[in-house]
Amino acid sequence: MKVYPQQRLEYQRTGVRNRRTWFPEQNKYESKDNIVSLFATSLRHQTTEFFENSTLHGVRYIAEKGRPFCEKFMWFCFTSIGAIATCIIIVSLWEKFQTNPTITGLDTDFHNWDVPFPAVTICDRNPIDDDLLQDYIDKIWGSELPANADEMLRWLSMLSYQSIAARASEFNSKSLTESNPAMNTKEAVFNIVRHCENLFYDCEWKGDSEECCDLVAPVFTEMGFCYAFNSKHAEKTWPWQTQNDEFVEAFIHETDAKWSFMFNSFRNDTTIDIYIHSTEEMAGLEQSVQHSWDRRVEKVSFSVKHTYTTEDARQLSVRQRRCIFADEQKLETSNIYTYTACMRQCRMQRCRSYCSCVPHFYPPTKGYRHCTVKELECIAKNVAAITDVNRCNCELGCTHTVYEVEKLTEIDASKASAATNSLETEFVSWPMVRYKREVLFGWVDLLVSFGGIAGLFLGFSLLSGVEIIYYFTLRACCAIVRDRDMLRKEREQRRAKTKPLHQINPWSTREPPLRTLKPFQIQVQHYRPRYLPPPTYYGYLP
Repeated sequence: MKVYPQQRLEYQRTGVRNRRTWFPEQNKYESKDNIVSLFATSLRHQTTEFFENSTLHGVRYIAEKGRPFCEKFMWFCFTSIGAIATCIIIVSLWEKFQTNPTITGLDTDFHNWDVPFPAVTICDRNPIDDDLLQDYIDKIWGSELPANADEMLRWLSMLSYQSIAARASEFNSKSLTESNPAMNTKEAVFNIVRHCENLFYDCEWKGDSEECCDLVAPVFTEMGFCYAFNSKHAEKTWPWQTQNDEFVEAFIHETDAKWSFMFNSFRNDTTIDIYIHSTEEMAGLEQSVQHSWDRRVEKVSFSVKHTYTTEDARQLSVRQRRCIFADEQKLETSNIYTYTACMRQCRMQRCRSYCSCVPHFYPPTKGYRHCTVKELECIAKNVAAITDVNRCNCELGCTHTVYEVEKLTEIDASKASAATNSLETEFVSWPMVRYKREVLFGWVDLLVSFGGIAGLFLGFSLLSGVEIIYYFTLRACCAIVRDRDMLRKEREQRRAKTKPLHQINPWSTREPPLRTLKPFQIQVQHYRPRYLPPPTYYGYLP
């Protein structure tokens, strides 16, 4: 019997090879002009054109047809090395621009200066007038004097964060707080401290005699009640004031006879702390006492280090230049920005957040209420958090001045008296040098550096970046509308290319060759099956 294999039609053989005929529904959708497919084809086309026409060094050789693979790989390595080196240098330049874009140098043009004289804050460690203290106690309490009332008033006159933490609970007894709960602590201090005419006499400014009470004014600091010369933060009004003139900052000139301020004190039994600082600033926790005068020194000579910043530094951020211009940030407690004013406002805000009030040594400010004696105990409990420097985000002012004591002139040993009542504060020499902070590396310098490095390694320019954006955005989109037929043709040509398939079964990639059709012959043989006799039988059955 002959069995012939079934003949396969031609369309069946081609159907195995052409996989696109397996899913007719999918082919129906693929034949349509899909906008996403055309855009992808357009991007491929624009990439090829960009590589062929780009002005970047070495890029055209990578995509050029007909080049050997080793040559393309060589240019690819060179281009990659140049791109990596460009990125590394650009990152280092950017870091330099962010961390150190300014430089501070000396400015020796001093002849036309109006040198401001510093503010001199004079803090008596015992500012109480005993007669005024007794009169105030009789006026407030009369014969029903609470215990420790005089000690509390002395404590209020030299109120500071340190003294609040040490003795606030001591003066929080009911006899003191309930006897006069509405007592104004600041007004109480004004009524018991020494007046300027009972503390100073024979004052001199630049060698000329002046009335002491016209030169100094009361000021409340974070170290207690003081008097200040040439300070913008001194009190504007006080109970014994005779006149209210506007503040005029004191300057010195190179032709002045003296560059000093001198005062004489009636106080011989106490120590006076001297603070020398800028006129715009106030003596506070950020400053340490320059000299504690015990009447063995008659002259304090100081030097000045003035630093200012040029206007072109405004192009930089505060983090980059590490300073703030005077008019750049508004403060609630000061018209101009200074570091001490910023720190003082930060502590005031923390006092208000913890206790809803501030101590009376802070200036009257809208939104801030002065604490009563009883409320100061809340300040004492939170002193560590209020005075924590790390919690205040303040920067130095772009224009700031530092005064340092260079020389202390003691009294002449040949004099009969071992102490003196006069103290003179003066410049040790004419300030011939000041420091100028200016921009070393600005935005223009950064742009030039970026362009120089990119041009050196890659031949890159600003228009090259514009060209890249143009090729892969506007040009690619316009090609979909303008060259739709060309893109469709490229897509079909790309799809028509046979792609090698990588499968385990080799029959899926190619069809076995057809062999000559020959009939199969099946021969049926008649044979006698071999028969085995049963046990105990020794022969075949008939």
